[in-house]
Amino acid sequence: MKRFLVVSLAAAFIAIGGGAAHAAKSDADDAPPEAISKFVMGTRLGYITCTGKYRTYLEKWDLYALMNEGQAAPKGSPPTDEETSGCVHETLLKGRNLYGTALKETPAAEAKSAMKDYMTVWENALKDVRRPEREKPQDFRARQR
Repeated sequence: MKRFLVVSLAAAFIAIGGGAAHAAKSDADDAPPEAISKFVMGTRLGYITCTGKYRTYLEKWDLYALMNEGQAAPKGSPPTDEETSGCVHETLLKGRNLYGTALKETPAAEAKSAMKDYMTVWENALKDVRRPEREKPQDFRARQR
């Protein structure tokens, strides 16, 4: 509920106050270079996709454990996180390519430094999506907060 309220207030502020200020500027003044926009959106969407795949894997593990609890011979085979590990690997490669392209279009040294810091944090967060040991979905949600 709080998140909805914050988003609603931000949208209202943009519609009321930000609209007049935006009308005074041209779109070319506000927009970052296309490569930087692709870099930011690509890395964010890649992270969201991989965490979603890992969350699905954890839920499948919980279901498998629940169905086989107390049984001498487990039914079915446990799920694997190959899809998650593949997603992380592909997303890292795509993110690094987007980073290289965006870095070429970044003129200011401060912006390049900020992008480097962002890239370091993003790579570490993406590599930390999956744990080597099994964890419960509740633990994953708590860790992602």
